[in-house]
Amino acid sequence: MAPRPAPVRWGLILLAVGLVGLGTALVVWLRPVLAGGSTQAQTREVSAVVVTSTPCTGQAARDVVEIEVDGQKRQATLDGCGHRQGETLKVALPVPVAAGDLVVLPAGAAPTGPGLEGRLSSVLLALACVAGALYGFLLRVRLPMPRRAKAQPVASPG
Repeated sequence: MAPRPAPVRWGLILLAVGLVGLGTALVVWLRPVLAGGSTQAQTREVSAVVVTSTPCTGQAARDVVEIEVDGQKRQATLDGCGHRQGETLKVALPVPVAAGDLVVLPAGAAPTGPGLEGRLSSVLLALACVAGALYGFLLRVRLPMPRRAKAQPVASPG
């Protein structure tokens, strides 16, 4: 009879894989905290008036808007196109306002961080990778199966 593998060995392997998966999940989940800040862009909503309208036919089609920043009127490039000249709309102004060329987004279109859905999908992806690696390991390691003794034919009396 072939010796069976020790169950402690498999228990240790499963424990190690579980701890690696848990550690990966914690690192991915706490990534924004470990990075030392929020990944969400800081913006504030302001009113803007479209100065130059650009048709949305080209790749770099952007309107030019006029906004008021710290009591001064400034022109900014709107990451959007096709608005009517003179139209008033709300835009997301980055905080702090940089000197030089200014690019604003329509209000509500400001980029945000990954949020809960992004972190959860990252954790699930990490756990799927760990599970796939464990499955590959199990396919690679073939355990010897205990062999059954062949049945001897029974001679009939007679």
